[in-house]
Amino acid sequence: MLASIAPATNDFHALARYLVHGKPGTTPHPERVAWILPHNIPTDDPERAARIMQATAGLSARTRKAAYHLMIAWHEKERPTPEQMQDIAFKTLAMAGLGEHQALIMGHDDRPHRHLHMLINRVHPETGKAWHQAHDYARFDAIMRELSETHGFLYAPAHAYNPEQTKHRRKKPNSRATYAAKRGAPTNRPQWSRDEAEVYGARVSDGIDAGSSWEDLEDLFARDGYALEPKASGWIVGNANGYTKLSALRLQRSAKSMSRFPAAAIASLFKPTPERRHIPLVDAVDIAKGLAAWGLISKDDVRTAISETIEGRQERRRLKESAAMLDKLIKTHLLASTSMTAPRPSPSPDPANKRPAATRRQRHPSRATHRLRIALSPPPDFTPFSATSSTSYRLKSHKIDR
Repeated sequence: MLASIAPATNDFHALARYLVHGKPGTTPHPERVAWILPHNIPTDDPERAARIMQATAGLSARTRKAAYHLMIAWHEKERPTPEQMQDIAFKTLAMAGLGEHQALIMGHDDRPHRHLHMLINRVHPETGKAWHQAHDYARFDAIMRELSETHGFLYAPAHAYNPEQTKHRRKKPNSRATYAAKRGAPTNRPQWSRDEAEVYGARVSDGIDAGSSWEDLEDLFARDGYALEPKASGWIVGNANGYTKLSALRLQRSAKSMSRFPAAAIASLFKPTPERRHIPLVDAVDIAKGLAAWGLISKDDVRTAISETIEGRQERRRLKESAAMLDKLIKTHLLASTSMTAPRPSPSPDPANKRPAATRRQRHPSRATHRLRIALSPPPDFTPFSATSSTSYRLKSHKIDR
């Protein structure tokens, strides 16, 4: 027995149609649906059940992807009866905390092995609270182990939660790797089992020592027909028939240190770029610990080096904060002393003492004329423009924009 979980979705209707007809655009198997059993739903019609579940999911406004899809499969040699399959489905829901939730259980006969699907509503029909699906893979794997022992079926352990029972099995590519392989990526290949990786890693470790280089390790892989390839933030070893992670080989310590800093990684680490500064790989603390390991200095010297390093970091942090504050202060004063800043808003006058503009102009007729004369007069460094150039003037007190 094995439990499989599909990604949850928001559309109950689409999932119900898939359980009945399969993928869109394909012809369903004539014996795809063997039986349908509702749970906490007054109908066995998939479309009506989907409408009821969709309405129930509306009780929780915060819940997203309330349609939960669970599958239970048996080995090809095992032929459980529909009654046994239904009994196991009910017990699975109860043990997972979904016994009071709405579910539509559907048995399929379109594959050589017996299996069933369950469309489950994560929202409780009475309380409106959603069932939390955290660690659901591990929870259903434990349920399958217990129910298989109770009913006498063969338990199929999951790779992630039973490492000792599955270390001899190869790991098949997941759906993302298969999707990428259809578009030309070399990802449609299985991953070595842990036993294979450890055996090969022990053989490679016999051929390297503390003086081996990264090129020596690559030559050992090439002799066996394997290549070293980058993948994400790590490295893998393999060929077109399979691969394994470099860390899964469990190489000896000298080879591990080489695998962390291959030639390409070291070249990129010291590559001069405008955004990256050279960062020392060791500091005073590392040097002090190394000398202490050789017995050249005492532990008190190491503690002194650590305290001095901490004080230096704190001092650099204070200097950095002071420089940032000084830079901000200088910018503020410079902007306030130039004409590029926006004019300060004048305080609003008292409405009781407000006089119309005509009255102010009549009392100071010469001030307006003086402002206009200054605005229209060219500056000392004025250069005549060509006939094709365009100049726009904006009259403002003692300012002219060109």
